[in-house]
Amino acid sequence: MTLRWAARIVLAVAVVVITDLALQPAPDLPGSLLGSDKIEHAAAFLALTVLARMAWPRLSGWLIAFFLLAYGFGIELAQDALDAGRVASLADLIADAVGILAGFALIRLFNGLRRWDHTAS
Repeated sequence: MTLRWAARIVLAVAVVVITDLALQPAPDLPGSLLGSDKIEHAAAFLALTVLARMAWPRLSGWLIAFFLLAYGFGIELAQDALDAGRVASLADLIADAVGILAGFALIRLFNGLRRWDHTAS
């Protein structure tokens, strides 16, 4: 199994887990692990961004960002539509976008360090 396929599998599992957590009724939610649900949104979308880039390295970053934002928007719409004590939140969508940007920044930093390491030797 290649790294790409492993990333695709982990990405699919992450999407299922995130969707399940996002659509649980409000009283059934576990407490915030990172102290803020906005930080959790950003961390989740950072991870999704890195996994998506690993899974499809040649796919446009804009396209990855578009699909991830659409996914986040879909979650917000579903939360609002389900009668589970959850509502759509623009702040959550902004946190998702921050996570996506942070994910691309982390990828760029990693790639830059990798190139720098190769030129230094």
